[in-house]
Amino acid sequence: MTNKSFNILCAITAVAVVLAGIAVFSQPRLETSYPQGISLLPNLVQQAEHLKTVVIRQKGETISLDREGGAWRARERHGFEADSEKVANLLIALARMTKIEGKTSDPARYARLEVEDPKDATAASRQITLIDDTGKQVGDIVLGKRQYNMGTQGNNTYVRLSGDPQVWLASGEVEDSATGVSGWLKKDVIDIPSAQVARVTVTHPNGEKLVAKRQPVEAPNMIIENLPKSTAAFEDGTPDTYAKLLSAMVLEDIVAAADKPFPKEQTHDVVIEGVTGWRVEMQMAELDGVHWIKMKGFPPGPAKPGADKITDTSGTDWTKVMNDLNSRFGDYAIAVPMYQVQTVKSRMTDLLQRAAGE
Repeated sequence: MTNKSFNILCAITAVAVVLAGIAVFSQPRLETSYPQGISLLPNLVQQAEHLKTVVIRQKGETISLDREGGAWRARERHGFEADSEKVANLLIALARMTKIEGKTSDPARYARLEVEDPKDATAASRQITLIDDTGKQVGDIVLGKRQYNMGTQGNNTYVRLSGDPQVWLASGEVEDSATGVSGWLKKDVIDIPSAQVARVTVTHPNGEKLVAKRQPVEAPNMIIENLPKSTAAFEDGTPDTYAKLLSAMVLEDIVAAADKPFPKEQTHDVVIEGVTGWRVEMQMAELDGVHWIKMKGFPPGPAKPGADKITDTSGTDWTKVMNDLNSRFGDYAIAVPMYQVQTVKSRMTDLLQRAAGE
């Protein structure tokens, strides 16, 4: 999300907060000692343009999101991109929250409303600290249990402001309950349609090699190139799963590549070649039950005489795709869902059993 888009959202938020205040104060109500309709974080809208850091503390973990230009980056993940839209939605939700009713100020009752100190890994609360570009706090709030309402009224949330023992019931809620650093990362990695993949070569840790390819390159389906000739034809489209390795790939977590060495005896080497000459080299290792990959992209080079390559009609700038892949992920190891790379782990014996219908 760009600075311009973010500022527009904040402007919309400012109008919404003002209108909400007018609506509340124009309605007949009982006199109380609590200022209903007042924004919980009145400085947020005014200081949104200067907001630099959002710190989220939850379940004993700290997530620091720093704003750089038009992007947010996760400090605990070496500055990898955060989901800017998710951060913007968080800020908008906070800016819209207003006080409804004062509740307890007894710390012994905080846990019941889930506004206890979130430093404990078992705590259900979330603390959001907002810091501007001068290092000054714009707001600091602990979000607790939601109060669910029927119909279109919207839900409310129990909250506690930093330095104030008073717990408030506030209008609105922060819908995104992402936990952990990875919940705030930009999830998309790469999305190359399977039809753009011409050949996939997998080399297992023991040196065994398996090759899936289109023959000819214009063919709609993949075949396993090095299957024994007597092997029955696949009925379940198994070879085509190799062409889907880079399709809609998402990440679950990310760390610096140097911090996640891949033992040779656990590493699968994969080369994915495109029908137009691009190439992605990928390493995959399952470590402590998590599937990690490292990738490097290579744009199409000059056509070689007799090369099995077709003209691209998709309009895709493959040089840009590969450069973007390297720019975003060249220095990282990426944790991906098991389903994304399960095919890589298949051995020749597994494929023979499938082909035989066993």
